[in-house]
Amino acid sequence: MMRIGCGLWLERWLAVVGVALALGGPAVWAAEQGAVRSELKLVSTVGPGAIPLPRTEEWKPEMLTVYDEGKRPAAQFQYEPGKMGVSFLLFKNGSGAPDAKSCREAAIGPMMKNAGKKITERQDGEAKLADGTEVATTSYLLTVAPDQGSNGRQRSLFAFAGNATTCAEMHVSSVVDTPAQRTAMRSRLKDFRPDLTYKPAALDLFLMGQLLFKASPKMAVPYFRASLEKMPAGDANFVNPRRLATDQLVMALGVSGDVKGSRAVAEKAAAADPEYPLNYYNLACADAEEGDAASAKKHLQEAFDRKKNLIEGEKMPDPTIDDSIKKLQGDKDFWAFVQGLPKE
Repeated sequence: MMRIGCGLWLERWLAVVGVALALGGPAVWAAEQGAVRSELKLVSTVGPGAIPLPRTEEWKPEMLTVYDEGKRPAAQFQYEPGKMGVSFLLFKNGSGAPDAKSCREAAIGPMMKNAGKKITERQDGEAKLADGTEVATTSYLLTVAPDQGSNGRQRSLFAFAGNATTCAEMHVSSVVDTPAQRTAMRSRLKDFRPDLTYKPAALDLFLMGQLLFKASPKMAVPYFRASLEKMPAGDANFVNPRRLATDQLVMALGVSGDVKGSRAVAEKAAAADPEYPLNYYNLACADAEEGDAASAKKHLQEAFDRKKNLIEGEKMPDPTIDDSIKKLQGDKDFWAFVQGLPKE
């Protein structure tokens, strides 16, 4: 089922956007918001809120992940001109207090407890972002082992924005601890642009899923599901985006080891969209994973019979190199059939 690679997650996000737009059409993906956006947003599947992520050359992406069982997405960068690490996180505000200070306490409180005397020089404050958003800040000095940083010192600066439902966090850190560096770290707050009330659109969720897919297909699953849920049922404009997101969801489930779940999604897709070939190809993959050569042959034939219905720009996968299909390579009759299927 592993047919599509995502590459380096943020350095290639524009290419991913390009694929999504090419396969779905600019007007389709923009339908919910009126325009195609040119920035990647950190979004969650469990509530509102977004943090636009930097994408200029001086920002080097290091990690995109989701903590707390899929509830806390995080993106980590290295800001090279300042030799700083910068992270952005989004999480649900469960404090009951609708403000940035409650978000700060929810995040910093456990850190202080766990680190104990390793954290000193804590200073809390407040600031306003360029758009007027009020943020609660915290800075402190963390003592670390000398081989973990310069002179065993790491300076951290946090900024939190929050309302009754959502918290957004920016964390800037540096092993260089000088007055000039502290000023430079604070200047990076201009890159923090949280939108706490933003409602993620189908494309936002799809892109997060696509970028998470290579490192962790399992983490991508909720994003592909949420993307599909955002697409209006029966809307002809969303036929191709739905096909694309469904295909990725099927693969993410399959690669994660949930063959039963993958099959269920593929069967539902084939029933709803019986002329799209990859729905049947995905069923063939599930068959092969379960050792069912007869069903795999049937579904592969159905897939190739419909190849003219691929989305413009798509190609039929080559089953002779598919990890799932190759599990039936020992069945001579089946493998002869596979080798006889038309090549692109």
